[in-house]
Amino acid sequence: MNIIIKESKIQFKSPQIGQPTRAVEEHYNGRRIIAVVDGQEKMLRFKKDEMPFIVDEDEMILAIEQRLAEEVAQ
Repeated sequence: MNIIIKESKIQFKSPQIGQPTRAVEEHYNGRRIIAVVDGQEKMLRFKKDEMPFIVDEDEMILAIEQRLAEEVAQ
């Protein structure tokens, strides 16, 4: 499986309703990744419990491989 990360966006959400959202680890809510998988562009969303705030490209690729393997198994 050939995976190339095209874009990664971190999503934030304030843990307290009504308070402003800040781009800090405490407000981390997940990540949206656009990747080219075997020549096809795919968008994947990962919640904060599925992918940590600090992650490198290799860990993103591993998470994508696991997600796609789960989809095939279903």
